[in-house]
Amino acid sequence: MELQNIREHRQAAQRRRVELTSLEQEINEDREANLKRVNMHLERLLDKADKDLALLRHMAFHYRARNMSAKARIKSLKVKMRKATRKEKEAKEQDQL
Repeated sequence: MELQNIREHRQAAQRRRVELTSLEQEINEDREANLKRVNMHLERLLDKADKDLALLRHMAFHYRARNMSAKARIKSLKVKMRKATRKEKEAKEQDQL
């Protein structure tokens, strides 16, 4: 039912287009040209947004990886620090005895 309604509206619109005066046709053409320009502009903006999104995803992955490696390095340095302080304490205890 809805498809038939849409088709009828299209056919009526096509009939109306034929009945337009030259001024109305010119206005419609200008409107279509403007819509094409706007569409091209929006497509460019969408492409730019897609590129920016890809860059942001890459940056997020990069900094997440750097963060993880820094955390691992901190962890290993803490272990080394604990070992060094233990040895230092043991050395002091040995000296006291």
